Amino acid sequence: MRVAAILTTSRTSAAIALLAGPFTAAAVAAQAADKGEGVEFDVKTVMSASGVMSSMLGSMVPGYSGHGFAIGRRVRIDIVEGAMPPLAEKGDYMLFDSTGITIVRPSKKEFVVMPLDVGNKAMEQVQAMGMSIALGDISVKFNSLPGTDTIAGYATHHYKQTINYTLAIEAMGTAQQMKTQAATEYWVATVPGLVTSPLQQTSQMSGGSQAVSTSAASGPFKDLAAKVDSVSHLLHGSALRVQMTTTSEGAGADVGLNMTSEMSNLKRVSVAANLFVIPADYTRGASPFPGGHH
Repeated sequence: MRVAAILTTSRTSAAIALLAGPFTAAAVAAQAADKGEGVEFDVKTVMSASGVMSSMLGSMVPGYSGHGFAIGRRVRIDIVEGAMPPLAEKGDYMLFDSTGITIVRPSKKEFVVMPLDVGNKAMEQVQAMGMSIALGDISVKFNSLPGTDTIAGYATHHYKQTINYTLAIEAMGTAQQMKTQAATEYWVATVPGLVTSPLQQTSQMSGGSQAVSTSAASGPFKDLAAKVDSVSHLLHGSALRVQMTTTSEGAGADVGLNMTSEMSNLKRVSVAANLFVIPADYTRGASPFPGGHH
């Protein structure tokens, strides 16, 4: 049970925050007063945990409403209700671009940068405790589903990705296995002015399959990440709704995670570049996760 708890907590924590990239004021100071055509939107994420560890994981899963802006491949989402523990709470905002994710906390005048390899670092720390970890029985399926749903006024295409694998753990003379299935459904549309997919970016912090593909260039999850990457190009456009169900069984602890994220109120607007700049007087805070940079 202790082994399972450590692994489940590490995996969930690593999945919640997987990418990083400093968004310093100096990097874009010359563009701070500029504006560009982008998209404004609202987003809501609801997530719940089930199983024998639900009481522990329940306080860690995100549930929030946000207001966002996207320009090019840069995205900002302000949390207006709820939280994304332990990283962000109401009043904080998240910055995404092609290099990663930064959490900005105006109430503390600080920002937190999560390293690109936080998932691998967390796994390395678990292995350093004497655990041997291997992944097997890997399968990744991607399907286009029939029907067309309208979300936020846009006709969407419906896709489903299903990942299965078995995690084998050896520690303190005990061998255990956990079988995991992660099924993620995407409702994807072409939205004028939106060239990135904010919901897929936020799923990096919520345990989605995007988190696997971006965090595991090496280590036990390397082969799984390669398989996920091999089908990721089949999604064309931006996901306006994402539903994810993950179940893990074995090692004395069955766990289920369910997440739904949806965008609404999308509109073309002029977006100020300084929305994506961290104020010069903010300081860098400590990461709450194993392997995080200080």
